[in-house]
Amino acid sequence: MNGFAAGLMLAASVFSLLIPGLELGGLIPTSLGFIVGVAFILLLKDRVHIFYYKLRGQSPDKGFSKALIIFIALTLHNMPEGLSVGVAFASSSLALGFSVALAIGIQNIPEGFAVAAPLFKSGYSRKKAFMYSVFSGVVEPINAILGYILVSLMVEILPYAFGFCAGAMMFVVINEMIPEAQHDEYLDKSTLSIMFGFLVMFILDKAL
Repeated sequence: MNGFAAGLMLAASVFSLLIPGLELGGLIPTSLGFIVGVAFILLLKDRVHIFYYKLRGQSPDKGFSKALIIFIALTLHNMPEGLSVGVAFASSSLALGFSVALAIGIQNIPEGFAVAAPLFKSGYSRKKAFMYSVFSGVVEPINAILGYILVSLMVEILPYAFGFCAGAMMFVVINEMIPEAQHDEYLDKSTLSIMFGFLVMFILDKAL
């Protein structure tokens, strides 16, 4: 499950974020956003679980800490996707808006799995893991409305946002999820799972 989710997130970072960012704003804005996204998660990963457990008065749990970072990264990733839906609907073509909304909506199915699976593995019930995955997607319609209202400004900001979320997601995938999946006895199976997850998201992104 970790490998499959890692493949999904890696493909989403490239095909749903970096490439659209390059097309919208070019290399420099997307690259700057990418660097800031990596730095953000690098700083966040050693602090968010400490803050969380201080609030609850509990000892840190490594598995849940990783799941929480994945949840945050995917929630951040959904924000510019929501903005892109709003921008698409604000364009002169309603067909473009509907096609973008449909594509992102279908992509959210495996992305929801990528949020829920690590939480379930860390001990959360199916219901709670499902609710976390739903919450990570709620930001999309909110940001779609914001993008529609502020379309002229958002078009300039989107490349930075796409790069930021791509950097955050790729750091989480490479630093947390792939090492977690690559145990010796499961090395080949986890590698195939990563590649299969990448292929699934690639097909969803390009076919739609």
